[in-house]
Amino acid sequence: MTTTKAIIALEPKEPSKRNWTLEEIQVDSASLGENEIAVEIIATGICHTDIVLGSVPTGTLDIQYPKAVGHEGKTTPRIYLQLHQIVMSRAASGAGITRAIGPNVQDLAVGDPVLLSFNSCSSCQQCEANHPAYCDSFAQLNYVGSSKAMTRRDGERIWASYFGQSSFVQQTVVSTKSAVNAKGLIQSIDELKLFATLGCGFQTGMGAIENTTQAGPKDIVMIAGMGAVGMAALMTAKIKKCKAIIAVDRTQSRLDLATELGATYTINTSHEGFTTLDAAVRKIVPNGASIAIDTTGVPLIMEQSLQATYTLGKFVTIGIPPPAYTLNINVTAHINSGRAILGCIEGDCAPKKAIPQMIQWYREGLFPIDRMIDFFDVSEFETAIESMHAGGSIKPVLVWES
Repeated sequence: MTTTKAIIALEPKEPSKRNWTLEEIQVDSASLGENEIAVEIIATGICHTDIVLGSVPTGTLDIQYPKAVGHEGKTTPRIYLQLHQIVMSRAASGAGITRAIGPNVQDLAVGDPVLLSFNSCSSCQQCEANHPAYCDSFAQLNYVGSSKAMTRRDGERIWASYFGQSSFVQQTVVSTKSAVNAKGLIQSIDELKLFATLGCGFQTGMGAIENTTQAGPKDIVMIAGMGAVGMAALMTAKIKKCKAIIAVDRTQSRLDLATELGATYTINTSHEGFTTLDAAVRKIVPNGASIAIDTTGVPLIMEQSLQATYTLGKFVTIGIPPPAYTLNINVTAHINSGRAILGCIEGDCAPKKAIPQMIQWYREGLFPIDRMIDFFDVSEFETAIESMHAGGSIKPVLVWES
């Protein structure tokens, strides 16, 4: 057994209030299964998914405590659909060094750096068609804690293997299907830390433009929410030479950065005089946007984003609204508009293709993620989360150096 540090979610003392602790746990990394590797985590991106599912009451979706944050608790097949409905469409992400390999591991060796993303089965119809984010077993493989490799010091089991990685544990066990070999991609440990977030929100935003909408020079793109997902969508829309890009947020500093990164127009929803998003968009482009992307999950913003979409346009939902929320549409008006409403998880990306592409764009100066990442020591995880919620940090990253 290996003794290591981990951020553990304990049962909340108050509804929806985090009860997290940084403590030493035991990890059995000596009994690796097929297609598993032991990884020393160097850096971990903080994701809204971890915050939401690490603070719900025990029993919600069969979630049990304690669990390694960055991991989903025990569940049963009947609630996989519910998990898809409430879990943010961004996965946990991290980066580290391979310390041991299990049976049948072919493309990784001890010492190889890895960048982590989501898990998939690789054999269902969607995986074989190169759409692993829509794997038939996605919920079971990514949200359900099936691993028994981790325990607290008193022997209590920790639910682990969230997104095939549980990267909020310094010495963790990872599915090879969640790992991208970064041996030929990075030039230093500092780059490994920087790229730790690529398999999460940045990948989702990039793929929303590259894959889900296949945006191009004729498109006017509106993006609601300038977090990591929104910024990645913006940068990719610029790379694809979209006709115009409208960035929407309530924090002016984020809109200022969006302008520097390529936004043609910005809309601040907190400014006096703002009425509705669709009215603000149509004031800029009277016909509306050909592509509207919502990363906020705020029901009112979602509804107004749809209304801001031009005839035959595409409305993409990425941010997850409250579980009971239903997007209501007038069917007759929808038929006449010809609009498409598209769901988007993980940007419909295959990480082993998407991550190298983003790194290449970064080196070309087209995808400057360093301008939106803030690093925190793992002991500062609460500060990092609060900074993200307050609009200060676009993408906080925890550093796990020994």
